[in-house]
Amino acid sequence: MYREGYLIKCGRSAYGPPRLLFCVFENGVVKFYSDKGGRVVGELEMAGHVTKVCVEKQMPGKFPYRFSVSAAQVVRVEGRRMKLSEPRVTEFAAPTNDLMKEWANSLHLWRRMNWKENVKFFDDSSEPSLAEELGLLQVQMHSMKTVRGHFIPGANLRKPSTA
Repeated sequence: MYREGYLIKCGRSAYGPPRLLFCVFENGVVKFYSDKGGRVVGELEMAGHVTKVCVEKQMPGKFPYRFSVSAAQVVRVEGRRMKLSEPRVTEFAAPTNDLMKEWANSLHLWRRMNWKENVKFFDDSSEPSLAEELGLLQVQMHSMKTVRGHFIPGANLRKPSTA
């Protein structure tokens, strides 16, 4: 299964700044890039992990269209799965509600659908271009900039460097 597009990777804590990233999901790995064609800045491995994907409820002071991925590394011992670590939760925000559902379903169902290419779960949804995705997320980041757990509308947008 393959999916690509822009997402906001929300900070791990109230103090962590959100980052606007280009994400590529392929073969059970979500890779985060500084921009399309930019350098890899991280990844989320799903193979060999117990994963849970949840759509988050909209709340004031938080990005709309959020979903979270919880992944805990596991190993099989005599046919049983044993957790090797505590779950790592990563929260994302998508540009639109339809794209949030597409990303969440892709990540949730990747083991069952990994042999299919460009799966689209909701046929009636219209997907924006990558440039439109980027623009929508930049507007969201501009209006919801995090500073020590408080959101300040209109704060300066900080984007990762592409060097």
